[in-house]
Amino acid sequence: MCGIAGILRAPEERVDPADLQAMAATLAHRGPDDEGFHVDGNLGLAHRRLSILDLSAAGHQPLSNEDGTVWVAYNGQLYDFAPTRSWLESRGHRFRSRTDTEVLVHLYEEKGEDLLEGIDGMFAFALWDARRRRLLLARDRLGIKPLYYVQHGATWAFASELKALQALPELPAEVDPLALVHYLYQSSVPGGTSILKGFRKLGPAQCLVVENGGARLRTYWSVPAEVTAPPEPFEAACASFESRLASAVRSHLVADVPVGTFLSGGLDSTAVSKAARPSLGELHTFSVRFEGPARHDEGPGAREVAEALGTIHHELVIGPSALAVLPDMIRHADEPFAISSALALYLLARFARERVKVVLTGDGADEVLAGYPWRHEPEVGAGAGPLSFLRGLALTGARSVRGARSGGPGLSAQARARLGRLFRHPDERYAEIVDAFTLEEMDALLAPDLRELGRRAWAENPVRLRYAEQSARDPVNRRLRADLATTLVDEMLTKVDRMTMAAGLEARVPFLDRALVEWAFRLPGRYKVRGGVGKRLLRRALAPTLPRAARRPKHGFDVPLGDWLRGPLRPLLLDTLTPETLRRRGLVRPDAVERMIRAHLAGRGDHSRKIFTLLVLEEWLGAFDQRTVAPSRRAHEALELR
Repeated sequence: MCGIAGILRAPEERVDPADLQAMAATLAHRGPDDEGFHVDGNLGLAHRRLSILDLSAAGHQPLSNEDGTVWVAYNGQLYDFAPTRSWLESRGHRFRSRTDTEVLVHLYEEKGEDLLEGIDGMFAFALWDARRRRLLLARDRLGIKPLYYVQHGATWAFASELKALQALPELPAEVDPLALVHYLYQSSVPGGTSILKGFRKLGPAQCLVVENGGARLRTYWSVPAEVTAPPEPFEAACASFESRLASAVRSHLVADVPVGTFLSGGLDSTAVSKAARPSLGELHTFSVRFEGPARHDEGPGAREVAEALGTIHHELVIGPSALAVLPDMIRHADEPFAISSALALYLLARFARERVKVVLTGDGADEVLAGYPWRHEPEVGAGAGPLSFLRGLALTGARSVRGARSGGPGLSAQARARLGRLFRHPDERYAEIVDAFTLEEMDALLAPDLRELGRRAWAENPVRLRYAEQSARDPVNRRLRADLATTLVDEMLTKVDRMTMAAGLEARVPFLDRALVEWAFRLPGRYKVRGGVGKRLLRRALAPTLPRAARRPKHGFDVPLGDWLRGPLRPLLLDTLTPETLRRRGLVRPDAVERMIRAHLAGRGDHSRKIFTLLVLEEWLGAFDQRTVAPSRRAHEALELR
């Protein structure tokens, strides 16, 4: 795993190596083992290497073909690439290393842009065709690895992280108010945009080609269409799933450095650790324990699983003092990012890096196999069974009333509007389940001159739009497809990439193996969730051979933030989100925030996600080059220009 960056200027200009060096310096944590540069007139590539395969100098990047006409800067790992390499060798290509990186340049010589159809893995790369003066940027199918880009005049720049682009002083950096409101809704900045105006993220399965003064963006893969034919029997699917997961895990173990797993003791991480154990002489597993209420502590379960599997287990105990790393977490996340489990993951990654260089995780299982029954199974509306209808009505109705109660004046109007969506607008209902704030809550939260921006952001809500555009008739798979394109990428995979790479640790996610994902999305939703229980397929396939602790109900990885905010973190909360600070910032109404904080501290509901979202935003804005957002002027400018 690595960090990449680069610049493509107008044909008559030349890239300054100092610019590349400045960009690479910001990515040193992603590649602490080596750095490299390549300049070809108006094109420059930079690379920071985390050596995983072929640790010799032969793996140095940027890497070229035999005659130096094709160059690549690559971040990622290809799986099962040996057959492709053998085929390329049979075609006369000569390899200098044992890396998967070198496969890319030779495959491009054979297939051009179509090389993306024949590779599988997690990756983001920049490939330069010197003969055609063509730059190709590409990202893996599920969006596991990141890639930002920006066009400024005739210059294109790209990098693994936004901070590398900000190292170029010529690029203006201005906060985008619309992206900021999207962040408030979702606790992360959604894909396709960024917190800075004009800066973009390459989307999952997207390829951007810059050539002859023009650019074209295309999507080279999508989740297979829903299968209408009768599926294979459930028991047969369970047997098939077990073998497919085992195959995916084996392919993800390829490395010339020590490999371990993150082990929470839950179903997903246990399944991955169990599948990995036979292929390794010894397996190091790592888990987090939280100080405080026992309901948050996964330590005993993880230890029980580790003993049953015979792993070398390591525990990290963290408490409220973990929030001391919040500034580091925010810096590594680049953009405002308020997924609280990132704090624990950041510390766990640093802890694990002392012993291994690669870890396998259970991430992706929830989005592929419906691990969130409160989001996927209870369907309200036409076609829902009576039990599902009642569960959905109770869960969503209770959330609507709680949210309205914390939102301030107009409680009855808020509750009526939100309860009305239970039946009339399934896309808005799903977005409301997923997001931190609803439309009514945002309307009550934002400063008056930003409310129109809040309504616009809700109309453009990516979760809502992705759900609405899905043609799948199966309601579970429809939601999962929306998750795959939104929250999986914007929250889970962003968290895993940034927090592990901050420690120079490569994380791999076998549940997002291409073949496994394509197969799973051809199965009906009832194979995944039913009766309020998620990941039904995984449970049935592996439960007989899993330790008892791994069969417990779904347990999230979130830190006990609600309890900490009421206790030891209360001073930080009250010192950061003061009415004076909020009034000076001008983004949100201080009285609305104060009402929310009072309700949380008094135990009238858990508003920790909303509060943490606001807390992170204030910290991020304060650290953003000590710039402030002038909300009234910039919000109206954004509305007028878009």
